[in-house]
Amino acid sequence: MRYIIFIALIFSLISACTSNDIKIDVKESESHYQLGLEFAQLSLFKNALEEFDLAIKFNPVNSDIYRKKGLVLFGMNRHGNAKTNFEKAISLNPQDVQAHINLGMVHYTSGKKIEARIDWENAIALKNDDNDGKALNNIGNIYKTNKKFDKAINYYKKAITFEPGNTTFLNNLGDSYRLAGDLKQAESFLLKSLEIDSNGMLTQFNLGILYNTKGNILKAIESFQSSLQVNPHYLEAYYQLATTQLKAKNKDSAKLSLEKALQADPSNEKFKKLYDQVMAS
Repeated sequence: MRYIIFIALIFSLISACTSNDIKIDVKESESHYQLGLEFAQLSLFKNALEEFDLAIKFNPVNSDIYRKKGLVLFGMNRHGNAKTNFEKAISLNPQDVQAHINLGMVHYTSGKKIEARIDWENAIALKNDDNDGKALNNIGNIYKTNKKFDKAINYYKKAITFEPGNTTFLNNLGDSYRLAGDLKQAESFLLKSLEIDSNGMLTQFNLGILYNTKGNILKAIESFQSSLQVNPHYLEAYYQLATTQLKAKNKDSAKLSLEKALQADPSNEKFKKLYDQVMAS
């Protein structure tokens, strides 16, 4: 009997030692957390995850660590793991606005747009004095994708009240006006976006689509070319440029644009088909 009690005592002591091996050490956790952030900025994601895991080990109740770890996992397309970490962050800090926004991005990327909208609406409702611009813009994107342009415009306008100089919000608003048929307002907001950032590649592209719709071929060509100057790898701009050059009866320029696109993506059937049509005409 004494032997059994002795063994039980030994096991209890071992268990106690094991549970006390790792104590909360906020300073040690913060050191690993900051190192993880540095690795993440350098795109050394595996190293970043290792440091975040150590940070969690020394301070498992810090919601920021889980959220940052979730962002790294999201960037690695490990959406399931990212979702788990964002949910953990929210469970530790339900007022973490960014965690709700990030969780919404996971749902949106996974095709769960209703869940994403709910996440972003939750983020907006959390605090009255924070910047809800990103969440509002994201909800606008959902309505824009679903072709509910009036609602999209409404949300983009609300987003801009938080960040009047955000060129992404302005571009989204301008393009939604174009899709809704209000070309005057569309041009106004797209040009305002370019006033703030003349290198707005997508804004230049959307402006090219707008001018093409208005029948202003020369301005459309200029906008598509400006878009490609910013990002020569944006293949859709080559296609739109080529079709617009064909409208201007400039076959040689269209041929050159398509050849550049096919150099970047030789197997693109859409480009090959149009190129064959140009060569046969």
